[in-house]
Parts: sequence; C-alpha cells; structure tokens
Amino acid sequence: MRRTGILALMMVLVFFGTVPAQARRSNVGDAVINYDISGRRGRTVVFIHGWSHNLSVWDDQVPVFNRSYRVLRYDSPGFGRSTGIADESAEPRDLLVLLESLHIRHVYLVGHSRGANVALRFAVAYPGMVDGLVLEAAVPTTGVPIPPEVGQLFGSFPDIAKKYGLDSVGKLLLTTPITWVPPGRADLTERYRKLWAAYSGRDLLDPHPESGGVPEPSMARLESLRIPTLIIIGDHEWSFIAGAADTLAHHIPTAKKVVLTNAGHGAHFAQPASFNSALMDFFTDVERSKKR
Repeated sequence: MRRTGILALMMVLVFFGTVPAQARRSNVGDAVINYDISGRRGRTVVFIHGWSHNLSVWDDQVPVFNRSYRVLRYDSPGFGRSTGIADESAEPRDLLVLLESLHIRHVYLVGHSRGANVALRFAVAYPGMVDGLVLEAAVPTTGVPIPPEVGQLFGSFPDIAKKYGLDSVGKLLLTTPITWVPPGRADLTERYRKLWAAYSGRDLLDPHPESGGVPEPSMARLESLRIPTLIIIGDHEWSFIAGAADTLAHHIPTAKKVVLTNAGHGAHFAQPASFNSALMDFFTDVERSKKR
C-alpha cells in the first residue's frame, strides 16, 4: 500500500512537471557545494545568500517560486554545509560548474549582499546564461567608496573572532547601528541570532585573500551590461548601501530600483510578501519582453 502511494505521488509530480526539494552535494573542484533544488522543470531561479548566512535564508521564497520555476539555492563555499573557502572571485566559477553539472543553461540570478556581489560578477562574466539579475543590498567595492568606519569595523572581525570568539563578533553586529533592523522588529533580530549561531566563522578564523578568478567588474563594464536588472533595498538600509544601490541603478542601463518599506538589510525575510511580489513582477516583465 505504501509503495502504491509513493508511485501515485511520483505520477502526479511527473504530470504537473514538478519535483520536491532535494538536498544534494556537488564537487566543483576546490569545494563541495551543498544545495537543494525543487519546483517545475523549466526556467531556473538561483538564490545566493549573504555573508555568514546559509541557504535557509530563502525559506520564504522557495515555496512561492517553485510553483512556477525550478528553484536552486546553495550554501556558498566556506559557509553552511559547503566546504572550501570563502572567495567572492572564485564563487562565480563554482556556480558555473554547479549549473553545468545540472544541465542548466539559463537562469534568473538573485543575490543578497555578498551574494549580490557574486551574482553581479557572474552576470558580467557569463552574460549569455543570465536572463534576469536581482541585486538585493549589493555592496560593490569598485567605484563605490567605503566609509572608513565600515572598513575598520569589518576589518576588526578576524582579530576579535580569534581573541574573543565568534560570539563576540555576533554581539557586536547585533548591537551596532549597522545591523539595519527596522524599529520594532525584534523578530528579525532573533532571526539574525539564529543565522549567526549556525555560522562557522571559517572565513574569519582562517581568512584567505581572493584568488582573482572573476574580478569585480568596473563601472565601465556595468555600463555595457544589457541584462534586465532589478535592484532592491529596504527603506531602513544603511545609507552607504542605499548609495551603492543608486550608483548601480545609474550605471546599469537596464536597471530598475525598488525600495521596500519597513525593511532593512535583508528585505527578503523582513518583508517576504513584498519582496516576492517585486521579483515575480520583474520575472513576468522579462518574459513578456522576450515574447515581443
């Protein structure tokens, strides 16, 4: 009876063209990538998480988008359950290998914070594979001056982690004004705490310089980018990152910027309904333009 039920479920999934979430691991050369993939067999949406996070930050997006798309999310090398080292310049190639192993040739690419930087590098390096690009709270360093206090703060994290432990870094992040949590959102602070508790700190405790595999694009390169691009920030985002969003919107000819209310650094879990709606509208517009 149990086997009959399983077979019936498989027939339903095949009929509707969907597959349940599957946790998998893939060797991309210098790292083993932990990822899951689910949804319809068709156009793929790839979600890339930010620094110190893992693929679970997209829990509010997967069940929405896998109704219409195939959804791929993964732990970046050096984070979550993936091995390897954290290297923004190497990760685009790692993602390329992962996509090729899954026979995925075209994607919508969605990145948050550090993940947005990875997505941007990937899009510039492999533009033929990216049908649409979503940059949430991107912080490119090329062409965008970083405030000295920001460089000092983040530059101090490795020493603090080694001398006093990761917990001290986490407490510093959660008590500084650049936590970007909107007023009255204690639930978000708690979510940040849970994400930090799952963070291994490998990139702080054993830091490595970037390999230079896929360099960060210059503003001149961005001006030649023709991929439809959506830039998302929260209205409580730190001013430096809000300024970076304006710079990107100015230099990428196809860019459209959306500001979500009552959201900070992490609008996708601060205001998931609004974030998901903005993404779905963007994807729909891209698909309509391709049919013209």
